[in-house]
Amino acid sequence: MKAARIYGKQDLRIEDVELKDPKADQVQIKVKDIGICGSDIHMYQEGTGIPYKKHPLTGKTVPVTEGHEFSGEVVKIGQDVKDIAVGDHVCVEPIIACGKCEFCRKGLYNYCEKGVGPDGSLQFIGFSDDGAMAEYVNVKDMYTYKLPDGMDYELGALVEPTVVTYQAVRDSGLTAGQSVVVLGAGPIGLLTALVAKYAGATTIYIADLAQNRLDKAKELGFTDVVNSGEVNLIDNVHEKFPQGVDVVFECAGAQPTLNQAVQLVAPAGVLEIEALFNGNYTLDITTLQNKGARVYTMMGYANGFPQTIGIINQHRDTFKKLITKRISLDDAEEGIKSLMTDKTQVKVMISPEL
Repeated sequence: MKAARIYGKQDLRIEDVELKDPKADQVQIKVKDIGICGSDIHMYQEGTGIPYKKHPLTGKTVPVTEGHEFSGEVVKIGQDVKDIAVGDHVCVEPIIACGKCEFCRKGLYNYCEKGVGPDGSLQFIGFSDDGAMAEYVNVKDMYTYKLPDGMDYELGALVEPTVVTYQAVRDSGLTAGQSVVVLGAGPIGLLTALVAKYAGATTIYIADLAQNRLDKAKELGFTDVVNSGEVNLIDNVHEKFPQGVDVVFECAGAQPTLNQAVQLVAPAGVLEIEALFNGNYTLDITTLQNKGARVYTMMGYANGFPQTIGIINQHRDTFKKLITKRISLDDAEEGIKSLMTDKTQVKVMISPEL
């Protein structure tokens, strides 16, 4: 079968690889849609998150097949699989976890003690095990979820990135009636704003430097949309909320937005850091302490797929607006490279059937 295999920094190859039968606890999925994630861009651009040494749980080293946001149709099942059947339309939680360590037993399997490899290879298929940028993929049945009737494959592939934002909103403790600022209007920022809205936030500011992304926020129904390159964001928010907002979601991953977040969070408020930061950054702890603000960070998610599937299924038309382009598997590398600079795109889907 055809697969997009990453060997290292800026070395992604479309190759023919052997299609193995699923193991006893696995299902084999004919892949229909794969979303390109910001972490796929980091993986390609910087060569990070992939196993150059054997991963402790999978034993894999590069090359590995990319792709962790996906959906498809089940075409084979292992002998021990009971709850998934051939023909089911599914999405997949692409986690890698031992299931036995202290954190797995607590239900915090996204922090599995063996999940991250010694070289920083991440605890997801598509990083430390073969993922779904391929015609077929084998995955554990316990991480496979049936899609509701009528929910298409594109929406199924949106579940994984949306779970990230569901986790962030849940961790923040956001309650109905609260005020929010989302810093960054990329895919994760826009999804965070939607999930915050459905959780009951009544005022949601979305800020970015890219007007195309802000226009997409308006298309999704948001009105408090701020181009922070043209308007002083802090002054703008403080006009309505002089003490700041209840929850700030940092989805941009930059020093300037971290600085803004500290100024925007209200006393006893929450700063939730969703973006992946690479390198050294500073955080104004003194100001945060004076406010008594809480700061939360996160990596991945746990126990959120069923709820997130339900949210997307209830708002299908809105979530479909986030999908801006479809490309073939042969064009995977060009698709990843284009997202480094093209701010007109939100979520690009790869289809092996194109």
